[in-house]
Amino acid sequence: MTSPSPDVTDGPVASRRGRRLEPALIALLALTLNLAGNGRVSLWDRDEPRYTQCVREMRARGDWINPSFNAEPRYHKPILIYWLMRAGFALGGDNPFGARLVSALAGVATCLVTWELGRRMLGPRAGRLGALMLATAPIMVTESKLATTDATLTLWLVGSQFCLWELARRPSAGFAAGFWGLMALAFLTKGPVGPALIAVAGLVSWWWGGPTACWRRLRWRWGPLLFLLLTAPWFVAVGLISHGEFFRFALGNQVINRVAIGMEEHGAFPGYYILTSLGIFHPWSAFVPAALLAAWTRRGTRPAFGFLLGWVVGPLILLECVRTKLVHYYLPAYPACALLAAWLVLEVVKDEVNLRRYPLGRLAFGLLGGVGIGASVALIALAMVVPAHVRWPSLVLAVLMGAGTIVAMGRIYHGATERAATGLAASWALVLLVMGAWLLPSLEPYRTPRIVGERLAVLSRTLRAQPVLLTFQEPSVIYAVGHPVPTIKVWEQLYEQLRLHGAVITPLLPHELAEFHRRPWLEAEVKETLTGFNLNKGQTQTLRFTLVRERERRSTPSAPPAIAHRGSGAAPSSSRGGTGARTDAGPPGPSPGAAPGRPPAGGSRR
Repeated sequence: MTSPSPDVTDGPVASRRGRRLEPALIALLALTLNLAGNGRVSLWDRDEPRYTQCVREMRARGDWINPSFNAEPRYHKPILIYWLMRAGFALGGDNPFGARLVSALAGVATCLVTWELGRRMLGPRAGRLGALMLATAPIMVTESKLATTDATLTLWLVGSQFCLWELARRPSAGFAAGFWGLMALAFLTKGPVGPALIAVAGLVSWWWGGPTACWRRLRWRWGPLLFLLLTAPWFVAVGLISHGEFFRFALGNQVINRVAIGMEEHGAFPGYYILTSLGIFHPWSAFVPAALLAAWTRRGTRPAFGFLLGWVVGPLILLECVRTKLVHYYLPAYPACALLAAWLVLEVVKDEVNLRRYPLGRLAFGLLGGVGIGASVALIALAMVVPAHVRWPSLVLAVLMGAGTIVAMGRIYHGATERAATGLAASWALVLLVMGAWLLPSLEPYRTPRIVGERLAVLSRTLRAQPVLLTFQEPSVIYAVGHPVPTIKVWEQLYEQLRLHGAVITPLLPHELAEFHRRPWLEAEVKETLTGFNLNKGQTQTLRFTLVRERERRSTPSAPPAIAHRGSGAAPSSSRGGTGARTDAGPPGPSPGAAPGRPPAGGSRR
């Protein structure tokens, strides 16, 4: 058995040095992992280019109120993320690095708040180890590398939990104001989901013996007024500008539909978040079941255990009841998982027992080895079938992951649990660094939508033709073009573009080009052909950049026969229209069964 390692904060001098050095090192680690490769990896469809293009369009017209994507209102999320990303553009430029800068900094700040909360709640060593676990968790690094809302929302919610914990210890007008301010920021970032997650975490915490005084000390006389003062101005403004459309779409589609139905084919099975957490929060997910059990059995001895249990289990219960499920929805609960896992490791060391003899310790040992070694084997198998420039980073990742897992299992077997945890943090820092700085950039040749958008922009300028999109409407195509691009859903829209511009340039799938050739009044001239593996679709695709002109004006206003959709493999399109995005299933023409010459409107999707 190993004895507990000495705390670097023992003594007043060491304590002051640790208080300065620890957060700086944790921030440096998190920032390095969150930023690695961001400038060399293009935006990932579909959310990143949607958010980024919204910011670009708002900047172009000097608008701070009404977000739009592809020149159409986009009401999926409130305004704050666009404001913050606009600041990221100012610091990092109008590029993927600048777009992702806000999330990267939010991820760093979340690790630092977790460090301080862990120190106050569980002790200095638990705070340090918990922050390291969070900073090297794959899901935390991934979301901190994406130009989306989730890393930012997590910062506001972790900050809110910090305020609640401090209010549980003593009354404080400052922490009460901080809580309401952070709730307002969460509401302006992603609507009611933030307050809902905090509320359900508090309810479960109260049920399981967590502190309750914090809720009485929230200064209810003026706290909600502060919340309204911060949130109401923008909501009133956008409601007036959109004539109420924002609220109809935000409440009906983004709240009610997400709860009641599995939107965007994102429904999943019960236990989805538990199962996915085994991979996306690995290796720390291996310790969480044992930590939850240990905290449950001790919840009557320390209010911190009830608080953390509510934080972990409350959001899980709520999200399992929601039909739409995505792995990042549970992100705000992972800081609590990290703190519990860190506490478990130190508790095992303090008790001078082997983790394998701890309740659920053998499960932790098995999950650590099973997931870690299994992932390494899968990466080696993948490396055998991918091109050489992707093979080598995959093999390096497999070696780092497998070696780190085996060394950690050996240390746990011999009772050195804390050394195993710090070794895992080091090995996974290397894994995530290689992934961000090497593996992801190596995939760029397969990011077909980016390539299509860049070529479309060049051809449009060279040929002086208006770019338009038919079936191939990935949001990153529009972002790569650099400005809004008309999306064609019915034939009449195509003819309108031809009347306005004389010629259009568009990427066509083979079946679409064949349909153009069947129409003698259209001249379709292929200018370039692009064939490659589309990483988004997981298949090889051929696109032909085609210059389209109208040979002669049609004599009747009715549209010609529609393009058939048989076997088109059409991708859902990006968001368009005042009520949000639509699934425009491809080339112009009606859906099956529509009357000839009467093209219907497109469908809808996020």
